[in-house]
Amino acid sequence: MPVIDISLEDLGKMVGDKLPTRIDELEPYIHNIKGEIETCEGDNLSIKLGDSNRPELWGAEGIARELKGMLGVERGLKDYKATPTDLKIFVNAKLEKIRPFIACAVVKGVELNDTIIKQLMQLQDKIDTSYGRNRRKTSIGMYNFDLVKFPLKYALTKPHENAFVPLNFTEKIAPHEILKLHPKGQEYGNILKGLEEYPIFIDSEGKVLSMPPVINSADLGKVDENTKNILVEVTGTDYGAVNHVLTIITTALAERGGKIFSVTIDYTYRKPDVTPNFETTTMKISTEQVSKVLGIKTDADEIVKLLQRMRYSASADKNLISVRIPCYRRDIMHYVDIIEDIAISYGYDNFAFEPVPIPTAGKLSDIEKLSNKIREVCIGLGAQEVLNFTLTNKENLFSKMGVNEENIIEIENPVSLTYSCMRNKLIPSLLEFLSQNTTKEFPQVIFEVGDVMIFDSKQPEGSKTERRLAFAITHSTANFTEAKQNLDAIFRTLGKTIELKDAEHDSFIVGRCAKIAVNNEDIGIIGEIHPSVLEKWGFEMPVIAFEIRV
Repeated sequence: MPVIDISLEDLGKMVGDKLPTRIDELEPYIHNIKGEIETCEGDNLSIKLGDSNRPELWGAEGIARELKGMLGVERGLKDYKATPTDLKIFVNAKLEKIRPFIACAVVKGVELNDTIIKQLMQLQDKIDTSYGRNRRKTSIGMYNFDLVKFPLKYALTKPHENAFVPLNFTEKIAPHEILKLHPKGQEYGNILKGLEEYPIFIDSEGKVLSMPPVINSADLGKVDENTKNILVEVTGTDYGAVNHVLTIITTALAERGGKIFSVTIDYTYRKPDVTPNFETTTMKISTEQVSKVLGIKTDADEIVKLLQRMRYSASADKNLISVRIPCYRRDIMHYVDIIEDIAISYGYDNFAFEPVPIPTAGKLSDIEKLSNKIREVCIGLGAQEVLNFTLTNKENLFSKMGVNEENIIEIENPVSLTYSCMRNKLIPSLLEFLSQNTTKEFPQVIFEVGDVMIFDSKQPEGSKTERRLAFAITHSTANFTEAKQNLDAIFRTLGKTIELKDAEHDSFIVGRCAKIAVNNEDIGIIGEIHPSVLEKWGFEMPVIAFEIRV
């Protein structure tokens, strides 16, 4: 949870006279953006923000924009526009495999002072370190536009070439020396570790703007109180995140009075981009949905006013409300997210407390009863139950299993790359468990009854959850017959007859793999794990496994 420091005087200039001057009066509005005032000493206000999904609030500009809506200074969605230009950036083809994406914009007419510069640097730092994953995913650069000669090049340099003066230094040094001598090079140089060439950002006269994602140059890459026109650049490995960060920074500068101009990104490995992109999305909700979720009766016109207070654009057609979502709000994924903001705007203190009218008694669902029965059978077969995380990573699901990537549910801003997506299969989880126990006694027989998440665009949430059973055995003579014997035993207990159909799967040995069917419906797969897969997991013993939909 980020903690940011803002100037009360600066906040007051942006919000206007309606900003409460007493902290106890301001605090409820900070709570509405899921923040908490930690300290207030003189002009400095320290706020702890509880919503890590809204990086646009990690600076005074974003907070001011929200407060203006709540206080009635401004209402509704603010439409940001970028004036077209012929400014262009050329991207080297080799960057596709290194740091492939870049987005840029020019913001003119910004009146900077020491306080505003500190706020912008804080916003940049918070985004770089948290949302940008310590600059691996995204990193931000700001430059004095008036000193830069277009067209620019996002290119590569040899470690010993293109020496420049980095920020806070006075002499030119080569890129490889920056990684050793400069504090930022020491901190972020590991991102470039092992590369024969480093990313570099240069203008048409060969002057270096920066070495992304490490450090800006001291001449073109320094923004001070005399800077009026700013070039903003974001590079990274995630296309959506790079463009989102540019939107956050440019709209923050627009809140400071700047006028935004677009830049064309000329790629060799994808279609050209014109950035920034301030397109908004529209979602429809109904008064019935609001009433069902919040338990309040209110008409469509009142909901529109509540949404406008939270900086949405909304219009009503009878009981249906069309909601335009601000370009900087990537956290809105479902209509419930919008209804949450309606609840905040309505005021949690205004909800009536009601006792639960009917006591209820819990009981197991049918799927849990069946799952427990399957667990008992598997334990009776001598297998040990394991419980694995539903979160995993693409390497385990695809690369180590020897299969091509497919659509899965990914975490947009994962805390760890180890847990970056939802699993869509159980067998990789079992193999991961076994791979960490190769020094234990054999044979090893394990199973898991657990959930997987399947991508499904037809579902409202874009996915569906399936309960599955996976069973794995490893020892020196493990084979297909042994796997089938255990599979037969499970289904005999369940009173079901199975049928095996020949199948080929890249994770299994050809000729020792089959589809599992019940009543002519395919419900799973069984086979001997392919030697190439075993090698990737570090196994020395054969492994047999099957997985079925419960």
